[in-house]
Amino acid sequence: MKITIATGPIFPVPAVRGGAVQRLWDGLAREFVQRGHEVTIFAREFPGQATEETVDGIRYVRRGGYEQSTSIKRDLVQCLLYALKTARHVPPGDVVVTNDFWMPAILPWFNGKVGGVIASIARFPKRQFFLYKKCAAIAPVSGSVARGIRDQTPCIADKVTVVPNCVDAAFLDPLPSKQPKAVVRVLFVGRIHPEKGLGLLANALRLLAARDQKTKRPKDEELGWECVLVGPVKQSEGGGGEMFAEELKRQLAGLPVRFRSPVYSPRELAAVYDTGDILLYPSVAETGEAMPLAPLEGMARGLVPVVSDIAAFREYLEPGANGIVFDHRTPQAAANLAASLRDLIGDPARRERMGTAARQTAENFSPAAVADKYLQLFEKVISGT
Repeated sequence: MKITIATGPIFPVPAVRGGAVQRLWDGLAREFVQRGHEVTIFAREFPGQATEETVDGIRYVRRGGYEQSTSIKRDLVQCLLYALKTARHVPPGDVVVTNDFWMPAILPWFNGKVGGVIASIARFPKRQFFLYKKCAAIAPVSGSVARGIRDQTPCIADKVTVVPNCVDAAFLDPLPSKQPKAVVRVLFVGRIHPEKGLGLLANALRLLAARDQKTKRPKDEELGWECVLVGPVKQSEGGGGEMFAEELKRQLAGLPVRFRSPVYSPRELAAVYDTGDILLYPSVAETGEAMPLAPLEGMARGLVPVVSDIAAFREYLEPGANGIVFDHRTPQAAANLAASLRDLIGDPARRERMGTAARQTAENFSPAAVADKYLQLFEKVISGT
């Protein structure tokens, strides 16, 4: 079949900026091509990437796009202009799947020329789904998002089919053998932004360090853990900005914590995960997380995820079996997180057991497994059943 993937206007594909969503769609496109389908990806223009090219059987078309601002209204206007510009160039096909805000509302008006329009939803709904009534299908990435859509817009409830995110195939490569080490590394991989719970992370690490110092004999002995934060700071890349990053560094001063620039190549990022033992993702974005991929990518590399108690994480995380969930809503949230980390850091056998279970879970979210679900949905849309 002829499949078009229309991505949003902010980040390029393949990902040389951005993150998991861009890796996801590029990986799924490769899976579709391997199965004999014809795939075109529409994405923003970006320096160093050709306006049009075909690579590994995937046709890339890049037009327009913009740098994300701090104004939602401004971004929505620019997003609309991008969607209108892109929609005119979408070729005839069987289906077009898009994760953009405006294109699910615009593309169905092209009289079926582009094929059945499927809106892939990776954010919690904000009552915009009346705009998508003419879509052939709505594909939220998690059950919690699906429930939100059905509750807010009952008239499209019968069009909703959950199709989860997948991890790039690079994260499912064989795991390297790990040697015992004195220092346990805790990784955070994601946007350096307040909604990711990084203020909570800072408070928890200070509590953890204070508790550990009381139990150490020599004052200069290492704490037995370190934390590395990997991700973008700039607002144009989804981060919280330099002022937020500087304040966060001030809160973490004196602790074994360091910051690292974002890594976009799946294989290079997999190597980053391989340096860690625990993947910390203390998001406080109650209606901002749909199905976060960073914890799942870490799980694929055998790390134990420690996450906040947000429903989206339960799509793949079973507390106590393949990861840890801490209560982030109470005044004791930082203490809860510190306790969870302390228990894992001090129990290597538990980390190994849970890391093995985490990897097994992540294998259920391979590109092949998720491509199966999308292709089943595409067939349903094409047949009209």
